[in-house]
Formats: sequence, structure tokens, C-alpha cells
Amino acid sequence: MKNLRLSLVYFFTVFFTVLSFSVQSSAAMAIKKKGTKGVFGGGAFAAGLGIALSTAEQTGINGLIDSAKATVGSSASKLSSATEYVGYVTFKFANGYTAIQLRPTIFSQSSSGSGTDGSHEYNLNGYTIFPLARIIPLSNDLIDFYIQGGLGYGKLDGSVKNGSREAKFSGSAFGMQVGLGAEFCFVPEHCFNIEGNYRYMPIERNLVSSGTGPGNLPYGTSQAQADKELEDGNGNDVATTLSGISGLLSYTYNF
Repeated sequence: MKNLRLSLVYFFTVFFTVLSFSVQSSAAMAIKKKGTKGVFGGGAFAAGLGIALSTAEQTGINGLIDSAKATVGSSASKLSSATEYVGYVTFKFANGYTAIQLRPTIFSQSSSGSGTDGSHEYNLNGYTIFPLARIIPLSNDLIDFYIQGGLGYGKLDGSVKNGSREAKFSGSAFGMQVGLGAEFCFVPEHCFNIEGNYRYMPIERNLVSSGTGPGNLPYGTSQAQADKELEDGNGNDVATTLSGISGLLSYTYNF
């Protein structure tokens, strides 16, 4: 995980350095972006959709996977990466250097395999919603480079199935997100964005909604009864997380 984070940081540093030189050399032929006139005293709205890959390593669930491997030879792999589907609405202020954005995301992460007792499935699905403040320190008619950050909320619904053993649970938390990115507008209305973001949003406790009962618990758990917290074999809460580093590619339409 440490090596992956360092690689991502190195990639984005090199990427944006190269692009900054490209912007300076091509500024003379840049196309004027749309949105310098309009609502709220010259500001402009935009909306977009994108997809992101994130490094959400689920230490708590991975402990259950390890227990299933040791007990019944489960072939399920550990949860270390996730997919997110991103939507957003942005308002860019007339000064051209600041913007605000409302960004909801849909989070999905899963692993499956089998053991001597049947199929094994681990699923996490949820969402986040973040209002973000954006500063645009470098901009021309073709490309904006920006940094952004904000506080938000996230929720995860999870399920663990080991043969006839099953538990469903959910948890939520507040957290923060920071990142940097670039927006490319080769025609005024249509743009695309590349971003790197870090989100901190651990979910320390998960409440069980349903399970197969005390005599048939998922491997690695000591408590998985409805309306109680999901606990591992040592009696500790099984945590999940929406934290991690993500890379986003998205499309933006400027109104």
C-alpha cells in the first residue's frame, strides 16, 4: 500500500509538471472557454460524470477473509481497491480563480471465492457526498489547474457470506477530502478532468441488520447478531473504511 501511494504521488507530480510546460507553449493557440458571462454576476455552472479507482484497504474485513482462509481454505482475495461512480455540479465564480462543487459518489467493492463449505462473498456498497471548495492558481483559455478540499459524509452497507453463514451490516462516518486536478476544454462547452484525491473517512463501528445467528457465525466473527455491532474473534469492532487515494477521470459540460 505504501509503495502504491508513493507511485500515485510520483505519477501525478510528473504528470502535472509536464502539462504545465505544455500549457505555456500552447497558450497562444488555446480556445476560449465558455462561462465568463452568465448567472450570479458573471459566474457559470457546470455538471459532470466520472469514474474513479481508489485504494480503500479494508483491514477489518480482510481479517475475516484471513480467518476463512485458515479455517476452510477460502479462495476469496483481500479487499484493497474499489470503484466509484462520481457526479458533480460546480459553480465557478466570475473571478475565475475560485469555485464550489457538490460531489456525490457511489462506492462499490467486493471479493468472492469458495471454501470447503461453499461459496464465499464479501461486498461493500455505499455512497459519499462532499461539498468542495476549489482554488484555481493556474489557468488559461484551455486548461485549469486546481486544488480542492472539503468535509463530507459517507455510508457503507456490507455483507459477508461463508457458505450457510451470513451477516449484513452498515456503518457511516464524517470525513475530509483533499486533492488536485486539471480540466481540459478543447471546445467551450465540453471538457474533461483528471484528478488525484485523498479521502479520510474511517467507519469504526458497523451495526448488524441481519445474520444467521450465534451458532452459525461468519468465520472470524464473535458477534453478528441483528441490532448489535459486528465484532471479530477478539471481541473488537470490525471496522470498514471509505479512506484512500483515488484517481478520477470525468467529463464536464459547461452551461
